[in-house]
Amino acid sequence: MTAKRVIWAVTAGLWMAAAAAGTAMGEEDTDKGPAYDTITEGVKKDVPKEKGPGDGTVAAGVKKSAGGWVKEDGSWRYKDSKGNYVVNDWKTRDGKSYYLGSEGQIEKSTWIANTYYVDGSGAMVRNDWIHADGKDGLKEEGWYYLGKDGKAEEDGWKNIGDGRYCFDSDARMRTGWYYEGNNIYYLGEDGAMARGWMCLGFDEDKLPQEGSVSKEYASAGEEARWFYFQSNGRAKRADSKDFKDASIDGKKYYFDENGVMLTGWHAVKTSPQSGDAVGISRFVYLGGPDDGYLVKGQWMELSRHPGDSVDKGVLNRLDSYKGPREGDKEWYYFEKDGVPAYLKTTARTMNGAITKINGEAYFFDQYGCRQNGLVRVTAPDTVLTGYFGDRDSDGKMRTGRIDGIADGSGEKHTFYFNASGSGKGAGLSGEKDGFLYYDGLLVAAGEGTGYQAFKVDGKVYLVNTAGKIQTNEKAYKVDGTYKYRLDGGILYHTDSSGAKGGKVSAGAALPEFECDAEYKL
Repeated sequence: MTAKRVIWAVTAGLWMAAAAAGTAMGEEDTDKGPAYDTITEGVKKDVPKEKGPGDGTVAAGVKKSAGGWVKEDGSWRYKDSKGNYVVNDWKTRDGKSYYLGSEGQIEKSTWIANTYYVDGSGAMVRNDWIHADGKDGLKEEGWYYLGKDGKAEEDGWKNIGDGRYCFDSDARMRTGWYYEGNNIYYLGEDGAMARGWMCLGFDEDKLPQEGSVSKEYASAGEEARWFYFQSNGRAKRADSKDFKDASIDGKKYYFDENGVMLTGWHAVKTSPQSGDAVGISRFVYLGGPDDGYLVKGQWMELSRHPGDSVDKGVLNRLDSYKGPREGDKEWYYFEKDGVPAYLKTTARTMNGAITKINGEAYFFDQYGCRQNGLVRVTAPDTVLTGYFGDRDSDGKMRTGRIDGIADGSGEKHTFYFNASGSGKGAGLSGEKDGFLYYDGLLVAAGEGTGYQAFKVDGKVYLVNTAGKIQTNEKAYKVDGTYKYRLDGGILYHTDSSGAKGGKVSAGAALPEFECDAEYKL
């Protein structure tokens, strides 16, 4: 706010200064805003020398004309050319205007026609602020601005100094929250229209009334929220229950219908993407209480999740898995549009199930949480198993042969995951480097058996206890007795002498393992 002056009235036993432009008739300059100091009661101010309106006193011995200023009984009056007192009218001298009351006396320290104000010398106040205490019954307590014509600014906006101010129909300067049509303004305690970011006290259950002044905070919390006021003073806000986005200093923010900057998880999208089973693609993350900008193209470890947010009702939770629990830390990756990466219902290959980030592949569940360990995805006619490092790893997809992987039960196994193609990262079923795998798991004969037959993808294999596929065409013993014979790449049963019998059409039960997480599409 520009500097304001306080116009004081003379009260019994106490002289008060009258502030206005110039120094005529006992006026005293101040340079104070709304938080002004009063004159200590009981301290008498110097009484100004007696002057007429204007600059000089009436010189002794100088005869006055028939019309003009005259002093009678200690009061200045103005006579017209006929010698009559001018009443209820303005007279100007030396660039200052004075109002003559009903008895022709100069009015002082009061409102004229509820529009003009005259100071302690009687001069009309122009281009200046005054503060009314409301005790005279003429104006309510508050600040008023008198323009260049002396009229109090009223019912609208006015640029004054470096600030912009709004006045009501009675010319009082507005303060605090101001609602004009569908627009929200904040005018603070000093009346200056707010621009840019402001952190203000705010209760979502009890919206501020017009004119109320909120406490300013350095950071947001339970009692304060961030607002952004545009160059025209209007708060960025949504027109309805939906959210309004705005680009500010190169970052994207969202605001609700009250102008509050949104933070945390919010469902700002009106509908989910195709392939989104739970509605996670409606959500974005807008940072902490003092951030608010759209998080995109980056990782974040969070302990609050979409299911903990005010918009949790839009989630279509799965019966098999309701999503992460509040307080559990989970890693999310936010795509370029701010939507978290997630498992799509259309995934039929490992390439379709993972998300590639900076050349590395990661797995996220339907709720957007990154998963480590052994992960299985089951879809119609499709079973995919991948490995994304142990529970404390970086979650990158692993490929090739890996020994000593602990499954969901803690039991350790050897796996092979495809190293190329659309099935890269998926557990191999079949032969690789002379070993047999099923869904990535190494298939081996049981301890002490020597050899066992297994059928994988329609083909029967004979493997030893190390999982090595047997290729030598001969008879093989199990527990000291001939049981199998390889002939022409085909496995046959044998009699006790090792002679070839019928083809082996089935094998032993394939080994099983427990995954850390399983998803059914």
